Amino acid sequence: MRQGDPKVLKLERQLNLVSYLLSSRAPVPFSDIRGRVVGYDDAASPDAVEKRFDRDKADLRSIGVNIEYVPSDLFGRAGYVIDPRGYFLRETKLEPEDAMLLAVLQRTLGVVDDNLGRNLKSALAKLTIDSQLPEPLRASVAEQHLLTLGRPDRDPGRRHVALLGEAVGRRRRVEFRYHTVDAARTEARVVRPFGLGLVDGNWHLVGLDESRSKPAVRRFRLDRIQGKVVTVDKQDDAYEVPADFDISRHIEQEEFEMGDGAEIDVTVEFDSIATWLMARRRRGAGELKPLKDGRGHFKVGIRSEEGFFRWMAEFGQHARIVAPKRLAVAYGERMLSARALYEDVPAGV
Repeated sequence: MRQGDPKVLKLERQLNLVSYLLSSRAPVPFSDIRGRVVGYDDAASPDAVEKRFDRDKADLRSIGVNIEYVPSDLFGRAGYVIDPRGYFLRETKLEPEDAMLLAVLQRTLGVVDDNLGRNLKSALAKLTIDSQLPEPLRASVAEQHLLTLGRPDRDPGRRHVALLGEAVGRRRRVEFRYHTVDAARTEARVVRPFGLGLVDGNWHLVGLDESRSKPAVRRFRLDRIQGKVVTVDKQDDAYEVPADFDISRHIEQEEFEMGDGAEIDVTVEFDSIATWLMARRRRGAGELKPLKDGRGHFKVGIRSEEGFFRWMAEFGQHARIVAPKRLAVAYGERMLSARALYEDVPAGV
């Protein structure tokens, strides 16, 4: 925009005014504003320019930009100022686990390309600048070793997030006791953390489990960790994460796909409601085949019967096991046992 051009947009004019006052080290008299700030330097009469300036001051004050007149500073100078202490937002400090949640959300929004998504990604980027997220964790985010699926609710395992996140970033082995649901016991585990993920409100650790006779990459739900997590390695003992490691491949698995047992081929029949839900929320392995009447057959290989039974229970009467028959009978017995626990409970309790 040329100096003296009267066609300066109102927003541009106000931004020019704010920028000029913030960059000035001394109060600015109106005569300087009229002569040097684009938008107030046109050929209009002094009264017209001053009224324009008064309207802009009122607009800016209404949104929290307080332009004040100083009759005399320490050096006897008079004019308009914007106090930076009241203009700029205070530095935001976050706890490491909160910063990690924001970093995970920021990465998840990478595929969002609407106005709201772009604005939210921009806001998250600015917010995490002042966070206390240590550099190793920032590197872990950049290397895509953090992923989220589902809703980011709080869960009991969150207390381990900061320590395990730092272990991921610094490549440090950890030791903890883990409650294995299938075996109904607690076992000591030594793990090389590769990444953290948030799935349906629960944090999970993915890493190389060195506790078994055959070390393998496994997923651990943080709320099943008993007691404290202890870092084992020192700085010189850092390991390398495999170059082909992809946390999404592990974190997207259903619980029944993980385990040490032999894989069992299972067929489940869903009614029309469950088929509709599965078509929209399914992740992991398996094949869903819709039938003409709206029902569907889901075929999948499972390694954990306990995990599969818990998964089936979420569908209630909307799903039944077709094959193998042994598994269908075992699941039916499990549901009868669970129902018996509540038969004597008074209504409304």
